[in-house]
Amino acid sequence: MLHPERILIKALAGAANVAAGPPAWPKALPGPHSAYIPNVVVLTHKNEAVRFYDDLIRQKIVLINCMATRDEASCSNIETLVQVQRLLGDNLGRKVFIYSITIDPEHDTPTALQAFAEKCNIGIGWLFLTGQSADIQVLRQRLFIHSGGQDCSMHLIRYGNEAVGLWGGVAARSTPESIAKRISWIMPGERPSGPPKSGGPPQLAVEG
Repeated sequence: MLHPERILIKALAGAANVAAGPPAWPKALPGPHSAYIPNVVVLTHKNEAVRFYDDLIRQKIVLINCMATRDEASCSNIETLVQVQRLLGDNLGRKVFIYSITIDPEHDTPTALQAFAEKCNIGIGWLFLTGQSADIQVLRQRLFIHSGGQDCSMHLIRYGNEAVGLWGGVAARSTPESIAKRISWIMPGERPSGPPKSGGPPQLAVEG
C-alpha cells in the first residue's frame, strides 16, 4: 500500500530483481547509482536522443513519473506536476528537472509527446521521454517495481539528488505542495519546514 508520507533515504545495497546478463545500454559515467539506473538511450518530446543516466540523472536533482497520453489517471498526475512546476519557479531547469516517461512508447512518439507537452504548457527543465519498449520497461523495473513485484510506476513519483545518492518516493496523488516539499528536503542549502516522516514505498534498490 502506498502512503503519501515519505522520508528522505540513502539508497542501501541490495539485490535487484532484473534479468541476468550484461546491459545492452552504453556504459554510464561514474555516479552513486550509475551501475543500477539504466543508461538507456531515450528520445525527448523534442526528438532529441539522450542517455538516461549520463544526460538526465547524473549530478542532478530530479522528479520522475510515468504516464501515457491516453491514460486519464496519469493525465491527472501531470496536472498535479504542472502545479509543482509553478511552485518550483526558477529552480526548474536550473536546480531541479522533471522527467515524465511514457509507458506507451508505440503510441507516444516524440511528435505525440510534443503536442501533449504544448497542451500542458510545460516549461524548460521538464522533458517527456519515450524510446524502445524494452528500454522503457527496464526503466520502470529499476525505478518503480518493488522487490515483491508490485508495479508502482503509475502511482508513485520518484525524486532524488543523484549527486549525493539520495532518493525517495511520494504518492502521485499527493498535493503539489507536498511534492514540492519533498524536493526542498534534498536541495542543497534548503531548510525544510518539518522533519521527514517514516513510512512510504521502499527506497531505490541498488545492485550489491
